[in-house]
Amino acid sequence: MTKDSPATEPHYRASVALPASCLEAFTVQGKRPDRAAAPRTPEEISELLRMAQREHWAVVPVGSGSRQDLGNPPERFDLALATTRLDRIREYEPQDLVVRVESGCRLEQLQELLAADRLCLPVDPPAYRRTTLGGMVATNASGPCRFGHGTLRDYLLGIGVIQADGSQTRFGSRVVKNVTGYDMCKLYTGSFGTLGVFSDFYFKLKPLPPMEKTVVGLFKNLPPVRSALSKLLRSPLIPIAVEFLDGGASRRLDRKLDWNGKIAGYALAVKFGDLESAVDWQVKELKEIWGSCPDGDMLVSDPREQARLWDCLREDHFCLAEPPLESVKLKVNILPSQLVQWIEEIERRLSETEVPFFLRAHAGSGVIRIYCHLDPSTSQAVRLAGLIDRWRGLLHSARGSVVIERGPADLKNRVDAWGYRYKDLKLMRQIKNRLDPREILNPGRFVV
Repeated sequence: MTKDSPATEPHYRASVALPASCLEAFTVQGKRPDRAAAPRTPEEISELLRMAQREHWAVVPVGSGSRQDLGNPPERFDLALATTRLDRIREYEPQDLVVRVESGCRLEQLQELLAADRLCLPVDPPAYRRTTLGGMVATNASGPCRFGHGTLRDYLLGIGVIQADGSQTRFGSRVVKNVTGYDMCKLYTGSFGTLGVFSDFYFKLKPLPPMEKTVVGLFKNLPPVRSALSKLLRSPLIPIAVEFLDGGASRRLDRKLDWNGKIAGYALAVKFGDLESAVDWQVKELKEIWGSCPDGDMLVSDPREQARLWDCLREDHFCLAEPPLESVKLKVNILPSQLVQWIEEIERRLSETEVPFFLRAHAGSGVIRIYCHLDPSTSQAVRLAGLIDRWRGLLHSARGSVVIERGPADLKNRVDAWGYRYKDLKLMRQIKNRLDPREILNPGRFVV
């Protein structure tokens, strides 16, 4: 029988369909799907997408759901396509530093396997224990260690994609080599599930560092932060991560770690990872380079304390609002040299709105995250929407951006989550129209 035969379709749909009682769990920003399915193979994904083409269903690929707040609400939502049953690690040879893993596999599961051989996939996005590899690639998720290790794009060697018409395509391979022509892996990374559904990936791996230590610089005012960051980035030191926290975020982190007031003002956390002798030299050199810039510093060297610190710095929880307040999380992309200038701008403008906020940044990478606590009974969302428009206008000439990574419907109804206004928007639309002409994949969620 052919794969499109009506005789086979009911049996096929029953084999992957999820019960109606599961639908509420797949709600995306207030929109609930009409049906949900959890395929186990790429072939079953192909059949689902062919069916979606025939019925003109809007399909939202879903992994763990940890990044579903990102982007705009879907314009239509007919089918939730869960990838969590595609969770196998298909190939792994430690000596080759390459692994092949299915898209529904959780990052934590993969890292546990690799750690037995002192290897890792060197990415540390938020929701580390929940996120799937497919969700990470779709959103190009990253965390503090992007400064030293790069982003997921830098480790993706090959990718299996099921196109909107159900055809299966593979780009790249398990071999680390130079790419001739356009690297299609980079096109699909960060495409937010709008160009295809991922089946599996080849990743290159790195050894785990034998030793890690962190220096936390403490600052009462912002100008010394500018000087300390400039000295660090001009130095020969090679930190894994450079994280900034404002006073509010520092105090919340202090309470989370039970540090009893050790950090209270602005802070820069600088992590080094290497052989013990190299780490010790870099710690000593950093303190000499900084000189009197910080008002004090702390050295975190105990492995358990180190792990607790960076678990917190990777995640959002300690900066989020408690009900009835609503959490907003904004991502501001700037040049690293503009960090303090933009921290000052953000602090000044948000202080005028009387919206409670916390600031964190991947300071060496030029990524600021703003956490606002909105009172839904006030007009704070209106004022914040106006600020987002203002900041996007100021950043346009430098190709900066302000993205709403999390926020209530009232805010997203007033301002687009992405605010993308650059010349390559036309090219992005052409690619989307070519690969998904009927617009069944995540319609309305992404830039195009």
